[in-house]
Amino acid sequence: MLAQLVRFGGVGALATLAHVMVALVVQAALSVTPQQANLAGFAAAIVLSYAGHARVTFGAPVKSGSQLVRFLVLSLLGLGASSLTVHVTTDLLGWGFLPALAAVAVVVPTLSYLAMRFWVFARSDQAAR
Repeated sequence: MLAQLVRFGGVGALATLAHVMVALVVQAALSVTPQQANLAGFAAAIVLSYAGHARVTFGAPVKSGSQLVRFLVLSLLGLGASSLTVHVTTDLLGWGFLPALAAVAVVVPTLSYLAMRFWVFARSDQAAR
């Protein structure tokens, strides 16, 4: 379990870094809204996240149809949590975009690990034990 958490953290850190960096670059370069920049960052991170978590974290095949569907559902829920966090932080609290991304970097990975371990990759995780 500890090794899995370390692997999840490594893959998640790379995906989160990709999310944040792409969002910051897109917002600065294109002068889009925080929500649009966040969506661009999220899209960039999702590909890295699925492949990394499937193979590295949970030892699952990358091309499993039902697993991919569960991951995409989780990703949409993650997008909702991410967007809600950015909205609350920037629009309701009036904080900047960087604190919003910091909140996203904590909230979304925590919820994602739990859902991936117990739902998305649960069958592969059980087989690996």
